[in-house]
Amino acid sequence: MPLFFQFLLLGLFGLALFGLFRFLVSRMPENRYYKYGIGLCIVAGFLLFWMNGAVGIIGSENNDANMMYPGLLLLSFLASLAVRFKPRGMVWVMRGSAVALIAIAIIALVFNVGVSGPVWPWDVIWISGFFVALLLFAGWLFQKAADMEETRTEGVS
Repeated sequence: MPLFFQFLLLGLFGLALFGLFRFLVSRMPENRYYKYGIGLCIVAGFLLFWMNGAVGIIGSENNDANMMYPGLLLLSFLASLAVRFKPRGMVWVMRGSAVALIAIAIIALVFNVGVSGPVWPWDVIWISGFFVALLLFAGWLFQKAADMEETRTEGVS
């Protein structure tokens, strides 16, 4: 794919994520944990999309196994839609996405999918660990947001 189209695709993806962030933050303006969680999800998704498209995570960017990552992003987005971006549901989406990311790394390691990479297997291990940590931290932020929301609704009753 020509470099121009790669930049165009990345820019459109970034704009879509920014629009989604603005929309979701406007839904819960008083819950800072929710804002941080959504922001972290969007940054993690953008970084994963960008890194995978630019250099690839499993081997080179031409390795077909790297298509598992956009699939994970799409599945995470669809799951987020299914839970309607509610904090309690997003906790489970983040945990499930982290488990799926670990599964992708295990598949790559067990089947030696990216052995052509220059620092195989450490690139898959470190990058996956980094994104798993981001997703679990986002899940923790959503847990705090859900607890804050429940406390607020209990005080109203």
